[in-house]
Amino acid sequence: MTRRGFTLIELIVATLIMAIVVVSIYSTFSLGIKAWRKGGEGRNLQKVRVSLLKLQKELKSTFLFSMIKFKGVSSEMTFPVVVSEEDKDNTYTVSYYIAEDMNTGVKSLIKKKALFADKKYAETEDPGEFVFSAYSMDFEYAYELKNGSKGFAWHGAWEDFQKTIPCAVRINFSLDAGGELYHKTIFIPHGALGIR
Repeated sequence: MTRRGFTLIELIVATLIMAIVVVSIYSTFSLGIKAWRKGGEGRNLQKVRVSLLKLQKELKSTFLFSMIKFKGVSSEMTFPVVVSEEDKDNTYTVSYYIAEDMNTGVKSLIKKKALFADKKYAETEDPGEFVFSAYSMDFEYAYELKNGSKGFAWHGAWEDFQKTIPCAVRINFSLDAGGELYHKTIFIPHGALGIR
């Protein structure tokens, strides 16, 4: 008499082999997806770095100007910059502000630039230039530590009575919801620590 079925041991071995194949395919696919996401995050972070280098260049070239004072709060900062254009130097008021999309909660850093001429701002309809977006973002400014300690503390506003430029500005941002918090500190060579 011949048997036409599978024994229990044969079924267990076949199921085990199939489980090993499925797990190895899933692991390979999962690793590929993680690598693809990590590469996308790296590209986004590189774009942010380039944008922050442009901001750093502008902040380092700001100067103390009585007609355009440095103003800073956690969501916006405004400062003067001189730009060489067509064989002459023009003074601009540059503003960086954080706009939040109410639907998604994503924050965007926007740059606006206005020409300053003859003690007034040139009237322009500058809609602003998109710099980058993040899930969280704010500005902080360097102040002296209390009690004469060395170092500095970060505060969310540069007070009007300072009458100087801060020696450092820090931008805090997170590219993902609940993701890693990044900090970019920009030192301004001719700035001063704020006094509280």
